[in-house]
Amino acid sequence: LLNVYVRNRPANTPRLPSEQPIIKNNTNNLHVFSKIQPFSLTNQNNALITHNSLIGTPWLADIIFTRCPTVCPRLTQTLSQLRPKLPAKLNFVSLTTDPAFDTPEKLKAFAEANGSNETNWHFLTGPKAALMKLAVEDLKLISLPKETVKQETPGDLFVHSSLYILVDSKGQVRASFEHNAPDLAQKIQAALDMLEREQ
Repeated sequence: LLNVYVRNRPANTPRLPSEQPIIKNNTNNLHVFSKIQPFSLTNQNNALITHNSLIGTPWLADIIFTRCPTVCPRLTQTLSQLRPKLPAKLNFVSLTTDPAFDTPEKLKAFAEANGSNETNWHFLTGPKAALMKLAVEDLKLISLPKETVKQETPGDLFVHSSLYILVDSKGQVRASFEHNAPDLAQKIQAALDMLEREQ
């Protein structure tokens, strides 16, 4: 038998300050993590999209590839479900990490199969180096080829981030969100409200 004794603090004993450090979340502004550098890529409609195409409105970005059997369809479906809950002016950008396979036509079919036929949602392909510069250097996403011996299915080709990255209207990276975070729409909206208050 284990006896546990709890010693209560008498009601008239003064409360001493805790030695536990207090961590305050900054809810008044968002840091600038990086800035989007000039890029020129092609979307699912064969339209040229550059960094200037997105200046003036905030956007959410992620990284996917159409042969992905698991998280990529979920990332896209979740964004599709979020769109009606977020401001109409918000743009969306999904970068492929597999441009050798992901032509505009394949990206268009993938987008439509997973709930997107919207003109303000760009599924981008182009030179691998340009995509990786935007994804890894600027957006701070992860994208790595998966070793053949570790691939569990034929489509298990890359290890990549499952985050959504928020870029402000000036092309600055300001926040990231896990795709399966609870209350995701509210968290994104709160960040957008902070950006709005900055202006």
